[in-house]
Amino acid sequence: MPESSAQPTVLWSSPTGLFLASLGALAGMDTLSEFPYLLVHYGGAAFVGFYFLAGVLVTWPLVAAQMAFGRRRRRMALRGLSSSEADTGVRVLWNVVRAAALTGGFLVFCYVAVFSGWILSYGSALLAGTFRDAAVSLVVMHFTQLTGAPLSAVGWEAVFILPVFVVAAIGPVAIEEVSRFVVPALVLLLVGLAAYGVSLDSFFVSAPLLVANATPHATPATAMMALSQAFLAAGLGTASFVAYGAYVPAHTPVLRVSWWLVCAAVACAWLAGLAFASIAYGAGLPPLPGGGFLFETLPLASERLPFGQGVVGLCYLALILAAWVSTVAWIEPLMQLGEGLGIGRIRMALGLALASLAIGGVLILSLKSWAFSFTFLGRTKTLGLLDVLMIVAVNVLLPWGGGGMAVFFGWHDDRVVEGPRAWGRLVWLWSLRLVVPAAIVLLVLNAPRLIL
Repeated sequence: MPESSAQPTVLWSSPTGLFLASLGALAGMDTLSEFPYLLVHYGGAAFVGFYFLAGVLVTWPLVAAQMAFGRRRRRMALRGLSSSEADTGVRVLWNVVRAAALTGGFLVFCYVAVFSGWILSYGSALLAGTFRDAAVSLVVMHFTQLTGAPLSAVGWEAVFILPVFVVAAIGPVAIEEVSRFVVPALVLLLVGLAAYGVSLDSFFVSAPLLVANATPHATPATAMMALSQAFLAAGLGTASFVAYGAYVPAHTPVLRVSWWLVCAAVACAWLAGLAFASIAYGAGLPPLPGGGFLFETLPLASERLPFGQGVVGLCYLALILAAWVSTVAWIEPLMQLGEGLGIGRIRMALGLALASLAIGGVLILSLKSWAFSFTFLGRTKTLGLLDVLMIVAVNVLLPWGGGGMAVFFGWHDDRVVEGPRAWGRLVWLWSLRLVVPAAIVLLVLNAPRLIL
């Protein structure tokens, strides 16, 4: 297939710029905040081993294929295939896959923006001394007050999304420059927090849980949880790497960059898990999953640790930085789509910002004023529209987006990664063709137990 003549005016200035922006996309807030719980409950080394394996067999093939496809199509990557390039059936498949990826990515962005606004609120309360001598009841009360005040919660969400859409409006130059600063700063924060956690007296008590013998925990349940974390937390079904691939220069070795990207993402996740879990144990608290860690464990730890307020403040800063760089990646495919439709980046960014604030407001209201609960596949859901949004995104849109891209790139357009059929390319190709679709089917079948 010939490459589109519609070339972007800006490319990544170097493989380093591409690497840092893409690492920011993979090492998102959800990955960092969930890893402490996952390490403790799924065997430490066993979970990290399965997570790395999932990265090699699922993350690497998808990221490399998306980048290479975006590079070949440039700005036309998300506008669909022309009739001269493919038959009607293939065009329909790609359009459905594209719609699922774009919609799923935006819905997950709205969800993460709400949570990130809450993190900013907790960080502000931490600086104000709200959690000084805090008990669990006071921490819970703060969350209740936050979710019960929709205007305040939307205001914090707006504070979070403002820099995201400023960067998105400027374009790839801003994405690269911000990533060059934010991603190394994030890694340094994680290293510093891990060093602090290791220095605590409690570390040698918690170490066996964080670096456990892999053998007893090498179970199918651990493998499935690692797979879900590798695929869904990394947003592999959002087409972010197709968008980033549109700025990849022709000489960039996509397979090699993607491989090292996966290795770095696994290292960052493990480092965050080690740091945050050590801090939780140092405060005498269990590493709770998700929101429990963010909005209960960390505020309580701030008063139970040496230099606790500063340490927990740095934890929140690391999580916000991770959320910023990953959500910029989720928005970029929509920005490119807008450009293809003749909508300027500033107008598109403004429209998406207003839409995300509106959706965020509805999601927040569904926790209180419009609250409702329901049962889904045998599980009671109590977060109203937040649960509905995640069920649609996690069970339908992102798997269809990621799986559809794997089928499309692996079987229809397997030339997206150019070069001789060396062993590395063959492993990539057959993982993309067979392993990734099979893994996503397993994820969909196990999603109620794994995620919901």
